[in-house]
Parts: sequence; structure tokens; C-alpha cells
Amino acid sequence: MKKNLVKFFGLLTLSLSLVMTGCNGKKKPEEPSAPVVSESTESGSYEEEEYESYAAPVAEVKPGMTGVMISGWYYLPVTLKDGSVTMEGNFEAIVGTEVDVFGSYDPNDENGGAEMMKDVVVDGQKKNFIHIKYDGEEYWVRDYAVAVNADAAIVSSEKSDTYLYTKPDLSNMGSRIVPGNTIVAVFRDGPENGKFEKIRYYVPDGKTYTVNGYLPSGKVDADNNKVLAVQCINKYNSLVGKGGVDEAVLDELIENASMLGISMDY
Repeated sequence: MKKNLVKFFGLLTLSLSLVMTGCNGKKKPEEPSAPVVSESTESGSYEEEEYESYAAPVAEVKPGMTGVMISGWYYLPVTLKDGSVTMEGNFEAIVGTEVDVFGSYDPNDENGGAEMMKDVVVDGQKKNFIHIKYDGEEYWVRDYAVAVNADAAIVSSEKSDTYLYTKPDLSNMGSRIVPGNTIVAVFRDGPENGKFEKIRYYVPDGKTYTVNGYLPSGKVDADNNKVLAVQCINKYNSLVGKGGVDEAVLDELIENASMLGISMDY
């Protein structure tokens, strides 16, 4: 029987929810009543009357941009006994996830004008974080882990030997090869010549870092279904390595991925 892709993604959502923490509820404190003094024009005296004070609602600060998670974790700030602030990892990000980013877009800023917290000491090292909102909750993520003002795409699977270019020009092909089905972030302010896309992606070779560069436009695919399929593959391949995947669910994953023209090994 032909498997239903939507049904599978429903199962995936249920599985992923097991590794994520709950939301932190917040309640706005009540405003106290305040005395209002009125002047009597007849007697020249003052009398004090009690009124319920009205406080205008405070406008919520909203994210101004979107971005794509390339690696890393979602963090929450923690205040230590000495008053300093550090960051504590909450849960791991799924590569290719779109998030809202606080700040005002600035193409001249290396982090796109995102709101940042710099030089935060975590595990004895100073690190920079970007303020984001994911699934309705605010978090902080490492600056290298999110591509601001970008969309998720994959490297076309039939073109696995895709060389990364150091500049948007055919004469600047680099030595690094981006594997097929790799999720990449494609910057919206990339080259306008229609021939190259400015990208960022994570290199899973045991080192924690991301790489920027350029790919020919025809070698990236921004189809949302394919990005989602690769996200599923990456997540379940990770679980397979830990021995935590139900074989029936994995078989359904493989079939649905093949329907999208994506192959996988496990």
C-alpha cells in the first residue's frame, strides 16, 4: 500500500516532541491602583479620589527577520550567583529549521543586523549569541549556527559532486565538495546575476563550524518537501546510530523519501 507522506510527518512530529522541553509560561503582574488628585475650582481646596489606574499595554518586541538554523542548540540565559549571565543548552536544533530573528536587517553587518549578546562566558570560553524565536518561545543560538535573512534548500541529489566556489564566478572553484542532499542556507541578499547562490552550511566532520561560499543556482533545490524529507532522514539516521528507531517507521521514511527522489543509506 502506498504510504501517505502527511501521515509519516505526523509520526515524525510526535517523535521529535519527545526530545524537546516544555514552554515557560509567563504572567503579566497586575497594575496597582493609584490615587488621582483633582482640583476643586469652587473652594480652592484639593480632594483625593480613588480611581483604578489604567496602564497602556506595552507593545511586544517582535522579531524583524527570519533565518535558518544550520547547526547548534537553542539556549536560555542563566544568571549565576555572582550576577554574571551564562547560557544553558535547552535542546538541539534541527538543521534547516526556519526561525524568527530579532533585530533590523543590515546587509553590511556580518550577522545581518541581528540582536546579539556578545562575549558570554560558557564553559570557560567567551561566545557570541543571536536572539531568536522558535515555536513561539524566545531562545539564543550561537552566531555561527543561524544564517540570517536566508532560506533553507538542499544540494540536488543527482549532482552530488558539487564544488563550492569561493566567489560567484566560474573561475573561482574551490577544492571543497558539498555532498548531495546537504541542507544549506541560501542568503536572500546573494549575487543578483542569477548564476550563483550565496550559501552557508555545517560541515559534520567532528569539528563544530560552518562554511560560507557560492554554488551555481541550478545545483540547489529550495523545495520545502525535499528539505523536510532530508530533515527526517538526518534525524532518523542519528537515532539509528543510537539504536532508537522503530524499523517500521524507518521503512516508511525510506519509501516516502524515495517518492521525493531522495535516496538514503542506513
